[in-house]
Amino acid sequence: MIIKNKKQTKSDLRLRLRSVVNLKKISCSPRKLRLITDLIRTEKVEDSILKLNFIKKKGSILIKKILLSAMANWKNKNFEKDISNYNFYIEKILVNQGTQLKKIRPAPKGRGVKIRKRYSNIYITIIGKLINYGT
Repeated sequence: MIIKNKKQTKSDLRLRLRSVVNLKKISCSPRKLRLITDLIRTEKVEDSILKLNFIKKKGSILIKKILLSAMANWKNKNFEKDISNYNFYIEKILVNQGTQLKKIRPAPKGRGVKIRKRYSNIYITIIGKLINYGT
């Protein structure tokens, strides 16, 4: 059996320049998080972090932390590359429903009312694109 050295293809390089963060069981409903993620979808990471600083919602703080975590993951994955030579974009951001906590609250006339505490899962992919200086 002969094993040949595999050359790096363009798809392999693209995979290396991506960073993925998957966070589960966030204590904020998916509907509220989607309002925020729709504002920053397919933008630069720097611009989206600036936008998130001025949004007064709990989800904006959570999403900002996740974006910073994705940047740190990219640095750890590509430690030999200089981060200042790259522009980072949000390639994909998904907010899905996670688990639900169901309770029953007493109501008048012996009834019970359901309370649903919704959790959500966030999946973010950022991509680093090399800056062309026009040379």
